[in-house]
Amino acid sequence: MKLDRKRFVEVLGQFGEMGLISRKESDEVLAMFEPSFPWAQTLPRAESVHVHLRVDDVSQLPHDKIRALGAEPTQQKDGYVKYMFPGGINMIISSIDVAEDDRLPDARPRPHLDHTGIDLRDESAATRALFDGVPTIAAAHGWRTKAQGGPGKPVYCCHVEVGMKHWVYPPANATFTAPIELAFGALKVNAGSMGCDLRPIDPAHPDAAKAVCGGHGDHADAAPATGYYVAGDLAKFGEMSKSAPALWDKFLAYYGAATDGDTALTRREKALIGLAVAHSKQCPYCIEAYTANCLDRGATVDQMHEAVHVAAALAAGIDLVHGVQMRNVLGSKNAL
Repeated sequence: MKLDRKRFVEVLGQFGEMGLISRKESDEVLAMFEPSFPWAQTLPRAESVHVHLRVDDVSQLPHDKIRALGAEPTQQKDGYVKYMFPGGINMIISSIDVAEDDRLPDARPRPHLDHTGIDLRDESAATRALFDGVPTIAAAHGWRTKAQGGPGKPVYCCHVEVGMKHWVYPPANATFTAPIELAFGALKVNAGSMGCDLRPIDPAHPDAAKAVCGGHGDHADAAPATGYYVAGDLAKFGEMSKSAPALWDKFLAYYGAATDGDTALTRREKALIGLAVAHSKQCPYCIEAYTANCLDRGATVDQMHEAVHVAAALAAGIDLVHGVQMRNVLGSKNAL
């Protein structure tokens, strides 16, 4: 494993002495090394874990003390700095908006832990399988999820980009309180700023409907957040397990077996079928989930549109073929 837990303890302790992270927040980061952490299997394949802190003013940080710990600032800009330490721990500190909910009133005092991130730079099939399994594990443990990026649509943050991300949001009363980012793909550093794709707001946030989508570009003009049925309900899907856990477990097993893996059908083909069914069943939750799923599994925009047209054509045909029943009734009444 590239990650050195002892080094994490040292760095977090030193940042704690500087008043930049609390003991409780440090313990939350270290809990990722516990076997009970839902994504513990990703850590041996991670190049690094970043700990992102929010402060009032990055320029007022004790930068000399931080550099004395053995790290130099990288990817530094106004309101944002990243320090890379040996042992696989990166400390990111910001005062600019990095999430959709940063544009909502926040009563939490700063500094505070904004999120932690697992950096999966290895693009092997085994690592990709772990990354693709993030939403299924999240649902099984009651975590909420949001995806970003996909083939041909990298996720940008300041001067860097990465292929795709899963954001997971912990359930209430869990060991974890802050979102966790799982990023897949090599990190590409750009000479100029490429803008910032803000972290999606937790779907269960009470003001999720008021948040604005982080358009690509440095704090681009905001567009209203997408909502359907009741905002955030997709993220509550796992709550369906509470009153019938045995049936829920059987559903997850069957769902995973039917929709995942390259078998007689490829994962991409299964995703396109799922997208078509989502439209035919008129389920906005599934449309959102399977649009992201199709992108993650390599489906093109044209293929996705054709899948929807197949669903629409079948729906029209179904309506028309039922016209035979109408004609049968008309014939029985001598109306034809």
